[in-house]
Amino acid sequence: MTLRVLYLVPADVRLRALIESEKPDGYEMVYLDSGDEAEKLAKLGDADIVIVGAVRLSEEHIAAAPRLRLVLHQGVGYHDTVATGALRDRQIGLAVTPGGTPEGVAEHTIMMMLAVGRRLCFQDSELRAGRWHSNTFRAEARGLGGATVGIIGLGRIGKQVARRLVPFGCTVLYHDILEMDPVVEAELQVTRTPFEALLETVDYLTLHVPLTDLTRHMIDSGALARMKPEAILINCARGPVVSETALYEALHEGRLGGAGLDVFEVEPVAGPSIFAEFPNVVLTPHNAPGTRDIMRRKFRDVFANAVRFRDGDNLHDRVEL
Repeated sequence: MTLRVLYLVPADVRLRALIESEKPDGYEMVYLDSGDEAEKLAKLGDADIVIVGAVRLSEEHIAAAPRLRLVLHQGVGYHDTVATGALRDRQIGLAVTPGGTPEGVAEHTIMMMLAVGRRLCFQDSELRAGRWHSNTFRAEARGLGGATVGIIGLGRIGKQVARRLVPFGCTVLYHDILEMDPVVEAELQVTRTPFEALLETVDYLTLHVPLTDLTRHMIDSGALARMKPEAILINCARGPVVSETALYEALHEGRLGGAGLDVFEVEPVAGPSIFAEFPNVVLTPHNAPGTRDIMRRKFRDVFANAVRFRDGDNLHDRVEL
């Protein structure tokens, strides 16, 4: 029996080819063409398995999928992208795919720190337009070496960020609701710090928490006011963890040194971003872990779970609903 697998994320021809190269026998992939709601609802109708990513699988979607038996998240952030209550009510399994995400997001985070600090994107765009800025930012740009970096959320991704900061000689502080093993803290060379004290101390602040009621607008006007005016904020977690209104005001008034944003309160961003005017901001379209090697690893792991499900074996990284 062939199982139909709907990929609920827009995919161009190259990504489809990558997915097909990892797909085992016995599965038929179904892709979105337009990605509008009518198409989603129609194609959910005969899907046995759905693969989700940054596009939300809602209660309405689940109700439109009578054959649905398994949901596989190609990443880890299911909290705001999957209607878990509707899955629980129908006893539909859910599993995440952590492999590759921590490494990919951590690399993107370091890249963002360097790019924002050096005003890389602005200098690149200006030079492409024929404008030379050899001395423009020498008194403003900052490096990462020796900086104090704050990590909010020392989970899988936060730990990988910490590991990559070691060669830069950074002082790394972290805040997490969970207390870490002192052995882990020593290995990562990190120090647990209260939230407010961390905000007031760091040169770079990077966010690696899921979107929950506790983390929504965690970084608001009050939090930003505590940060040093030259500090840089990096968000590769979820857009609503940061109040974009508060962030815009801080940048506009010169009360923050810059920001690197891979995620936004509303995605996809419609039209030019409100942050496009700032030379000290770097923007990417929610693709922090999206490299070819990581995507191959992810789909290999996704399909391995699909095979376990078909064969009646226990899923890896199952979410208990």
